[in-house]
Amino acid sequence: MWGWVNENAGAISAVASVATLFIWAIYLQLIFSGFREGRRAKILINRGGSPTLDGHCLVANMSAKAVFIDAVLLDFAVKTETGREHFSYSLSNLTFDENNASDPRAKLFQGPLAASEHLDLGTFRALIEKMSPPDFDRFETIENINITIVATYTSEDRPVAAERVFDIVGERDELVVSPRRYAASQLRSQRQRRRIERLMRDLHQSERGDGRNKTSGVEAQS
Repeated sequence: MWGWVNENAGAISAVASVATLFIWAIYLQLIFSGFREGRRAKILINRGGSPTLDGHCLVANMSAKAVFIDAVLLDFAVKTETGREHFSYSLSNLTFDENNASDPRAKLFQGPLAASEHLDLGTFRALIEKMSPPDFDRFETIENINITIVATYTSEDRPVAAERVFDIVGERDELVVSPRRYAASQLRSQRQRRRIERLMRDLHQSERGDGRNKTSGVEAQS
């Protein structure tokens, strides 16, 4: 046995060196992954309480540190006889109105969110009604709702954001808010962040009155 070891000492040493290098590479990869995940923001957008329009929109911070919610953007299109009326706005820019929410962040749609903390933004129906025309009741004409959360994270100089699309399906009396994907999409690429920055800049530049229906319009049918 020892004779074989002595005869193959060079090969054994080379294999051991490669194995050690491989183990260190895995170890460093784990350290780097943990460091990168610790610096990345992760924001969840969920539906809770009910699958219908009366279900609540929940935002959770699954980052390692706190985030500050800068804006809650809501986008939806209403089908009309002549085309499609599009609504896009920032809930955080609305004139403050009294409601029963005990948490001021749910009234202002802004504020700090600690790690592992969640915030109830209210029902999907209430969120839509905040920006819809008076006495709006055409919920069955809404195709989908796109909710985007824009926030500031401690380790990031640029805004962080997440978005999730919910389809409105079913009949008038049984409308269901169905998430299109399993989880919210984290907007982390440079292109996506530039898009969010541009969108926020455009919203600020276009502010009028209390911010209602800033970018609504009618799209002609193709």
